[in-house]
Amino acid sequence: MITGLSIAVITTLLFITLGLLKGFSIQTVIGFIVVAWLAVENGGNDVSKGIAPLLASGAANKQTALIYGAGVTIIGGILSIFISMKLLKLFTTGLIGSHFPITGNMALMIAVGAALWVALATRFALPVSTTHAIMGSILTVGSLSYGLSSILWGNLVEKVVMPLLLGPLVGLVIAWLLTYVVKYVRLPKQAGKILIWLSSGAICFVRSLNDVPKIVSIAVMAALIGIDGAEMNTLFSLFLLITVAMGIGSLVKGAAVTELLSQKVTNLDDKSSLSSLLTTSLLVMFASKLGLPVSTTHVSSSAIIGSNLHSGVKSVNWVVVRHIVLSWIVTVPGAGLLAAAAFMLYRIF
Repeated sequence: MITGLSIAVITTLLFITLGLLKGFSIQTVIGFIVVAWLAVENGGNDVSKGIAPLLASGAANKQTALIYGAGVTIIGGILSIFISMKLLKLFTTGLIGSHFPITGNMALMIAVGAALWVALATRFALPVSTTHAIMGSILTVGSLSYGLSSILWGNLVEKVVMPLLLGPLVGLVIAWLLTYVVKYVRLPKQAGKILIWLSSGAICFVRSLNDVPKIVSIAVMAALIGIDGAEMNTLFSLFLLITVAMGIGSLVKGAAVTELLSQKVTNLDDKSSLSSLLTTSLLVMFASKLGLPVSTTHVSSSAIIGSNLHSGVKSVNWVVVRHIVLSWIVTVPGAGLLAAAAFMLYRIF
């Protein structure tokens, strides 16, 4: 947790020194640091979803997989500014009514709640959803500031809750079916390895494409800037800051969760690794195209389980799965409680 925050401080101050972020108050800069911290922890937690099957199949060792995942994550983050603006608009204007403005202080508390939760989860090697953490923090801080009536419940259910609930189920079923198809397709060994590498890269790419705009949305709220026109240079700098922080976090902090998903949930062979990778990359890419904030964590973890169910239910370590699912369930209230605590402390002091 300390390492993640240290990386965020150094990265943000470097951007300010280079003149990429200038003219902001100290409070806003603190907001940027906390949001960058969330990006670092997100990288450490989420890169595993793309590279765990790569490691499990023996196509790469841990260090090579982490470098590969971090590199593709950075590419996806840079391109997200041109592709995933729908997600940025959803998280800046689509959850709380427009007549209830999110202040810089509120954005800071939202970032603190989400960052603390993801940092704790990464510390204990639990794959959690950053989307859920952000959502829990936004809902809690918005409700404490303006009351429950400020929440756009219709948007929340249609554009956030339903995709997040359906993602794991769809991922599990598709991976289970796809494993049978892949199992009977005869591919040269080298071609199979190439497909695993490409699919792994696709997941790291699309999950960055999906997650960077969500995290940038908090930085935008902290800076109290718009997302159009004159502020586009600042917006691009924020995308770049979050992308760099996420890439560094992927490289430095990604090992623990990667080892859990690649070794402790189930034993993946080449076929099941390929089916889980293809399922996750296609579903998350499809969601990004539609502007739906699905959880890469949920889709990938479910796909890993589903891809190996053809070997029987005993092939899955259900104790570990239970811990993972429990962490999913408590993420929204957990991040919300941390955001509420930060909000109350801020009000007091």
